[in-house]
This record gives sequence, C-alpha cells and structure tokens, in this order.
Amino acid sequence: MRSKYLAYIFIFCSFSSLAQAADTTGLSVKAEGMLRQMTVPEKLSYIGGVDWMYTKDIARLGIPRLRMTDGPQGLGTHGKSTAYPATIMLAATWNEDLAYEYGSALGRDCRARGVNVLLGPAVNIYRAAMCGRNFEYMGEDPYLASRVAVGYIRGVQKQGVIATIKHFAANNSEYDRNNISNDIDERTLHEIYFPAFKAVVQEANVGAVMTSYNLLNGIYTSENSWLLKNVLREQWGFKGMVMSDWGAVHYTVPAAKSGLDLEMPGGEKMNPRDMAYYLKTGDISMEMIDGKVRNILRTVFSIDLKDAGRKDKTIPYDDPSSVQTALNVAREGIVLLKNEKKILPVDPKKIRNIVITGKNACRNVYGGGSGAVIPFRFTSIFDGIKEEALLNRVNVEYADELDFLPKIVFTDENHTKAGFHAEYFNNPDLKGKPVFEQAEKKISYSWTGGTGLKDVPKDGFSVRWTGVLRSDDTYEYNFTLGGDDGYRLYIDDVAVISDWANGGYRSTSAARILQKGVDYKIRIEYYQGGGGASVNFIWNRANDKTDQYRDYLNKADLVIACFGHNSDTEGEGSDRSFELPEADKKMLGRVLKVNKPVIGIVNAGGNIGMQDWQPQVSGLLWSWYAGQEGGKAIAEVLFGKVNPSGKLPVSFEKKWEDNPAYNSYYDPDGDKHVKYTEGLLIGYRGYDKLKRDVQYPFGYGLSYTTFKISNPVISGPNDKGAITINFRLSNQGKRAGAEVVQVYTGPVNSPADRPEKELRKFKKIFLKAGESELVTLEVSKEAFTVYDVKAHAFVKEEGKYRIMLGFSSRNIKWQKDIDISCK
Repeated sequence: MRSKYLAYIFIFCSFSSLAQAADTTGLSVKAEGMLRQMTVPEKLSYIGGVDWMYTKDIARLGIPRLRMTDGPQGLGTHGKSTAYPATIMLAATWNEDLAYEYGSALGRDCRARGVNVLLGPAVNIYRAAMCGRNFEYMGEDPYLASRVAVGYIRGVQKQGVIATIKHFAANNSEYDRNNISNDIDERTLHEIYFPAFKAVVQEANVGAVMTSYNLLNGIYTSENSWLLKNVLREQWGFKGMVMSDWGAVHYTVPAAKSGLDLEMPGGEKMNPRDMAYYLKTGDISMEMIDGKVRNILRTVFSIDLKDAGRKDKTIPYDDPSSVQTALNVAREGIVLLKNEKKILPVDPKKIRNIVITGKNACRNVYGGGSGAVIPFRFTSIFDGIKEEALLNRVNVEYADELDFLPKIVFTDENHTKAGFHAEYFNNPDLKGKPVFEQAEKKISYSWTGGTGLKDVPKDGFSVRWTGVLRSDDTYEYNFTLGGDDGYRLYIDDVAVISDWANGGYRSTSAARILQKGVDYKIRIEYYQGGGGASVNFIWNRANDKTDQYRDYLNKADLVIACFGHNSDTEGEGSDRSFELPEADKKMLGRVLKVNKPVIGIVNAGGNIGMQDWQPQVSGLLWSWYAGQEGGKAIAEVLFGKVNPSGKLPVSFEKKWEDNPAYNSYYDPDGDKHVKYTEGLLIGYRGYDKLKRDVQYPFGYGLSYTTFKISNPVISGPNDKGAITINFRLSNQGKRAGAEVVQVYTGPVNSPADRPEKELRKFKKIFLKAGESELVTLEVSKEAFTVYDVKAHAFVKEEGKYRIMLGFSSRNIKWQKDIDISCK
C-alpha cells in the first residue's frame, strides 16, 4: 500500500497563514471541485481514518493520505525524536516568542519524518492538581493558555504542518474519562474553558480540532452539535476539520449529525456500511456527508501537495536546533520556589561535596501516555549536575536508597550472593520456560519501550524473582512492593502482598517478623499487561534507629533530593494523588533528618501537597517534566549559569481542601455527572474571592536578582477601546535576569458576579545587571467585557475598573482605578 501510493504523500512547503482566512477564494474551490468527482462509496470511506495514524487516500483522484503523529511535546509515534519539555513547562516560561520557537521546532521534526498533522497542542484548563494530563496543558488561566497556544500553533503551521488543538472541550480530569459528564454553565465555558480554543481558531488559523473523551453537559463531545456546529463553526468561523480522539465516538447517527468530520483511528461507528444504511433511512443526509468530506479536503489542500512522498532530507531526525530549543525551554521554565538564606546558586567555595538522591535523579523523567517521547539521548538530573559540578571542582555522588537496605536477601540458601534470581517470560502469565534468566541485586525498574532483553516483548510479559531471606537477628521488617500492572509477594509460599490486576502504578506494604538465622523462601511476581511497565521492591527494619543511608548523606555539604512524579505515577488515562507517592514520602522523611541543607527538585505536572516537608527544605526547584535536556538546565540553574525566570502557570494551594473545585472535582454520588459549581472561580480567581492563602500564587517565581517597576502611566481607552500602560522596569541586582510583568484587571463594582482580578497582559523582559527599560503594554477592549448568556455573546460592561501591575497574582506593585464607558 505504501509503495503503491508513494506518489501521493507530501513534501512540506510553507503552510499559508492566510489559507483559512481566504478560504472562499482558494481552499473551498479546490475542495468543491474534488468533492464533485468523488463517488458516494468514496465519500463514506473518507470520513474514517486508516492504519491508526492516517487519513484515507483515494488513488483514483490523486488524493493523498495525511500522516499524523502524537504529540504535544515531541513526536512519539514514528520512532525516536527530540523530547521537549512538557507544555505546562512551556507555559511556565511565560514567553510567547519561545512558544513560537517550540512550535517551529516541532514542525521541522514533522517535516523530517514526512508527517502532515501534529496532534497537539492541548489547552484544557488546569482545574485540580490530580488530573493525569495536566503536564500536557498550559495552566489555569485562559489568557496565558491562549497566548502560549497561539505562538505554538503559528510556529508549527509556518513549517507546513497542520496543528491540532485538543481536547475540545472540558477534558479537565482523567479518571473515568469515557463516562463522566462535565456539567458547566454557558458563561463559564466561554470565559474560562473556551478562550484558548477560540484564540487559536481566530488568531492562528489552526488546521484541525480534536474532540475529547468526556461528555459535556450530558452529551459526548464528538456528538455535541451545539459545541461543534454552533460554537466552533458558526460563532468562531472554524473552517478546518474536526476529528475524534481515538475511539471517542459512541453512536453513529449522533456523531454524523453533530459536526464531526473524521472518526479516528478508523471508521468504527461512522463506517461505510452503517452510513449507507442511515442514508437510506433518512436519518442522515448526503449534505451532511458532503460537509464532512469538504472540511477534510479543505484541510488536505491547506498544505502543498507537490513533489509528494519526499521527506525533507535537509532536516536531520536528531536535529541540533531542536535540541537547542528543548534546552531553551527547560532553562526558562524551571521555577525557583524557595531559596532560604540564598542557598542557591551553589557557592563552590562553601559547597565542596554534594550527594544526590531520589528515584528521579538518574532516569528519563516524563509524564505517561500518548504524549510520551523516546529521545535519542537524555541528560538525567544527576548527569547534568555532575557535569556542571566538575566545571566548578565540586564533588558529586549519587546515593541510591536501595543500596542501603538491610542485607537479608540472597539468591540461594548458600547466602553467598546478595540479590534475586530473575526469570523473564514472554507472556503475562508466567507460563512455560523463562526466555531469559539472570541474577539481580535489586528490583527497581521503569522500562521505557520494553526491557531491552531479547525475546521479552515490549507489552505482555512477566517476571519472577526468587531468593532466600535470612536475618542476622530477630526483627520485624516492613516490605513495600509496587508496580504497573500486577504484582505479588510470597514468603514461604504464603501470599503477603497481592495486587494482581491491570492498573496504574501503586504500592502495597506489609510487615513480617523474621527470626534470627532462619531461611525464608521469597518470591516476587510481576506482569505487564500494556502501557506502563514498572516494579519496585524495598524493605526496612521497623523502628530501627540506625540509618546507614542517612549517615551517608550527612557526609555531604549539600543534599539534593529528586522526587515527585514520573511516567509511573502521572499520565494519561488516570488521575494521580495530591500527595507525594508513598515511597517518596518515606525517602524524604529520612533525607530531612540529615544535618545538612537539602534542595528539593520536584517533577510533576502541577502542585503536590507539601505542608509536611516544604518548611524543612532550604531550596525548592519545580522542574515539571523538563525533557531530554532537563538535567543540563537544572544544573545550570543550581550553579547560577542560568538565572531562573520561570513563573507558575497555576496556583499551588496549601492543601487540596483549599481548592475552589474541592467539592466539585469528583463524582461522589456515582451519577457520572460532575457539576463545576465553582463556576468562574477556578485557580487564583477562586482563592482571591474566597480570601484563602496559597502556598505559592499564580505567576510566582524567584530570581537571583531583583526588579523594580517605576513611573507607571495609563492612557486611554483609545478608539479601539484599549488602554496603554507605560512604565520603567529596572534590574536592581548584580546578575542578568528576566522578569515577567503581569497586568490584571478587575471591576470595582460590577452588577455581574465577576472575579476580583483576571490576567489580561504579560511580557517577559530580559535585563542585564543594573539595566532598565521603558515598557509599553496594551490591554485590549476584551478586558472590559463579560459573557452575556441572553445575548450569547461578550458585551462591554461599563464602570470603574482596577488596573493592576505586578509580578504575580498576589504581588501587585501598582494599581489604579479608571472609568470605562460604553461610548
């Protein structure tokens, strides 16, 4: 098939940013001409994808198929590629130009591989920290998400690649995502959950929209006519194609009538046989089918079809410019949250020995699911710090908690070799003979893309570890076993821990007394059913006052603990906990008992409960999922080569109960409806209204230098209804750095129930030490509007407004009230 239709695959010339704006003069004419030549069977087969990641080709008419790829932070479908920082980290840069660079780099990666459609970005609003895909999104604020997404999509499409905005709409949680209806009032949708989608349609001319898995107000989004027709096409003027998420179509006729154009990954519900049947019954019309085909064709014709089949060989797969972009984003997206007694940057004159510990120190750390990318290489946090430390003549060592476990496990009853005898099976049931065997000192694995062992499949394998337990004295031991998917522990053939089922990463603990000098048979079994593949086993003496691990850490001048989440515990298809994973809690509890300063480096797609440990760390870096160059960027920030400039794109609450969505995030009564009762008051809007303290506010992030705003002046509104703010920003410190100046507006006395403040403009400004710059920011007339549910439109609201200028939502440096009239 591939060779037969080679002539119909694309070369990528530049995507015309005017393609959809000038639709009636170009794309629609071409699409209409092609539509007239298609037979009914060809049309019915054209509205379903093929081969998982392609649209259908029609060789008779020279219509090539579009090649697609996941995902938002790198190409995850067609082999190895540059792994960029997660898009939540891109949002943390607060840099629109860098968002364009990020998108442009992704577009080049696509061109190198002959990819036509990038399935990203995702712009669902961050509502609660537990959502498993928060790392793919762009924060809690619709304006920030809009600006980042517009830059990203313009960058992608400038490279001749179609971007796909997703998941439309209200995919704000991952638990039970195929069955939950998110019930949101019209005004909240238009003011909070729709703006980023609207912006990329109207400002970036995005080529494709992908629907979500969830229901919106009781209707699946792939079958929601109000959403796809009334809002997307009629109100916003979208001219591209609407595709379903993979397997998100449930019913044939509702999907066919709703405005969905393309069912992915194939025509399961909108298949030719059923569609032909419903055409005969009159449930659907040929006009509907033609509309879908027309939209797909219009999208196909939006890219250049000449010289089909030629990948851009001038762009290497492992592109140095892509690697540089990944590093640039990581550098700017790291957020310094705490710097007690200016412990950072590391002073090599005072800090001579560093010990790094924690599960995320030496691995490739990323969020799980369809957005995952396998890079050509990556720099771990440990490797990045070690390399930078060497330049500063600082000694760095790694302490693995597992290396300090009590020496009680041996491969056999001779007790001569510590560890386990491992047997790997090419099936998930431990059946038959093992295909691979070896001795292993510990059980701590997170297999990305398979085990790497010959004859062990990537998915659907199992492992059995056996050995002998022998304690040198009578003690009670705590055993903890965790994994993704099934795991179980036997001692003397008695099940001690058993969770033999598919599921995301979780762990189970149990205690047993081991008698002095007695041999106990130990057996650990694990199976991988698909998706993630990880298993970990640890043990410790209960109530043991000695701790060799802690003693080792105390030899350092500085301890760096790397913890949080990774693809084992945070990813698509399920939600995570608000608190740290249990193993990290235990590890951190031991680390914080050392008598040396501790720096925490956290990986996560959002907030983590930190009341139990945040007061005890001297420094705290939030590194999100920093991509393949993350370790290098983190090291550069720690040693001061890079001055941190990232700002939180979300609010960090002190505890989950403080979140405005606390009573409306889950489905407590099991009716499959989640009512967004907080309405507009999500994130900082809610914390402001509820007068609640937060751990760290939206827009917050520390620097190694200080900035000052002076001489602000407001002018306007002008004839376009916009106001202008002029001021001087000064770097008052001894280091070059960047600050994000944020403009918020809020009505002083509004007849409508509105948030106290909302982000309306921002700018990231880089200044040398001692330098200052005159800055002008324009706030558009949309800042003074409210969505009117009766008019089904935004309307201007006159009255007194407070204009606020600051460095975070809770760090306002200047404000002034102005009058806005409807004249």
